[in-house]
Amino acid sequence: MDIKKIFQPKIWYIVCGAAALLGGIENIINAETWAESAWGSYNDQSIAHETFFGLIFAGFGLMSFVSAFVLSGTMQAKFAMANGGVMLLIFIMIFVVLPTTGYNLPGIAWLIPPFILMGALITSGYLHMNEDEMPAAE
Repeated sequence: MDIKKIFQPKIWYIVCGAAALLGGIENIINAETWAESAWGSYNDQSIAHETFFGLIFAGFGLMSFVSAFVLSGTMQAKFAMANGGVMLLIFIMIFVVLPTTGYNLPGIAWLIPPFILMGALITSGYLHMNEDEMPAAE
């Protein structure tokens, strides 16, 4: 099977968008549980923090769907590389910065799924970034 068929930006935007949207909604629904595991106890402020965190990731999911259905061709591929890289940076920063605030992260294993998904999105963009360009005149 051709690797370009597996790594299509539109498909990976949809997969990443679904994961972010579902994860964000789950974080909103279970904000109290996430706040308790992150802070050791919960109060209105920690629940609001977790709800906001869920809203941000649900928003990332919706932006992925927009990128899947509004963008196309080379532009979609280039955005896939940029968006995947930015999201990876956000996840790394979450794991670097949040522990300095007393926030207990669930563990480094939580970085594996985003790295796989964002890696696939970046790969899909890279493989398709020159598809729409005209061949050089001979």
